[in-house]
Amino acid sequence: MLYFRLSLLVWILIANAFLHLIHFEYSWLIFISNIMLFTMEGDVKDRFISVEVGGFVGLVLTVLTLLAVTALTPVLGDLLGFLIPLAAVLFVLIVIHPYAPKILNNVGFAYLTCACIDTEAFASHIGLFLDTFVAGSLIFNGGCLLIMSMVKKVVFQK
Repeated sequence: MLYFRLSLLVWILIANAFLHLIHFEYSWLIFISNIMLFTMEGDVKDRFISVEVGGFVGLVLTVLTLLAVTALTPVLGDLLGFLIPLAAVLFVLIVIHPYAPKILNNVGFAYLTCACIDTEAFASHIGLFLDTFVAGSLIFNGGCLLIMSMVKKVVFQK
């Protein structure tokens, strides 16, 4: 396990160095998925699917929430225009979760929460956020799973 942890450390440093060199400011989209991948319970392949799908759903729900808030606020006022879309999205993530746990999960909730920290940045770069999440998390988490697989082979050959 030490080999894997050291390999993971190097992989994270390489990814961070690359993102730093290209001055990419939305790397959190990639690294939250990685944190979730290694903190969730269950089979690693199931976790990978839950992280990728759940994160994407969280970002899509953020888009829908922002659209609904924008549409409802002029009609219902600030409070209700905000609370009604928020209640709908939270209902989906919390109450419907048991019926679709791979799709509606804590990963989606985390991405919804983080994307709403700066709604102006999210709203003006929705495509970039979605593309970064999909490509970045697939590449980075895929790399982690590849490292894990290679380390297991090396360890079990000894």
